[in-house]
Parts: sequence; structure tokens; C-alpha cells
Amino acid sequence: MTPLQEMFITIFGGGAVFSALLAFIAGRLSGWLLPLVLFCLSVLCFWISLFLGLDLGYRAWQAMPNPPDAAYSDASPSGALIAGWIPGVAYGFCWFGLSWLVRLVLWKPRVLQPILVEQSQHADAQSAALETGNAYQPPEA
Repeated sequence: MTPLQEMFITIFGGGAVFSALLAFIAGRLSGWLLPLVLFCLSVLCFWISLFLGLDLGYRAWQAMPNPPDAAYSDASPSGALIAGWIPGVAYGFCWFGLSWLVRLVLWKPRVLQPILVEQSQHADAQSAALETGNAYQPPEA
């Protein structure tokens, strides 16, 4: 393996795992603000690790004694700096969507299950329970 590959796999691998974790957590949360913030952080983490992995990898490759000519064709770090958010968004959407599907299919909240069962049993008994008085007074007989 070249020094580029060693540095890139080390830096980008950690960033990709952390980015996936952030996007997966964002898919599990409800609401829109916190998941959006976590998703944007996920894309930013992916983008930074992609750029730093390529940049530091090329620098390490060029620092070795007698580097090959391919070590100096380092246009990919500048491409990652400019357009690295595009694969970051795609990667984040994959993990966010996977988390959302898992939440939809497998991780149903069990807290609501007893409440729903209780409501369905009381719906058949008497649906005309109308309260018009003060909540702190006992009902009139």
C-alpha cells in the first residue's frame, strides 16, 4: 500500500464511521431541527475527513524518498474541498434513510401500546363521557 492509501484509509475511515453514526442518530430522532443539525454535522464530518485524508495522504506520499510521478498528480484534494459535500449528502441520506426505515419497521415505541389498548377497550363501553364542569370538583351524580 502506498502512503496515500494508508493515510486516507485511517483518516477517512474514522470520519466515515462518525458521520454514519451521526446520520443514524438523526434518523432516530423526532422533530426536524435536531435531526437537521445532526445530518448537517454528518455531512460536514464526511467532507472534512475526505479532504484531510486525501491532502495528508498525498503529502505523506510526496515526502517519501524517490516518490513516483503519480504522487504529484494531487488534484483530488482540491476536488474534494470544492465538491466533497455531494458524496457526503448521499452517504448521509443512506444512513438517515436506513435509520428511519428501521425505526418505522422494527423499533416501535412500546410505551404507547398499553395506552392504545386501554383506549380501544373504553371506546366500546361508553363514548358519551362529556365533562362540562370544573376539573377540580367531583362529577355530579
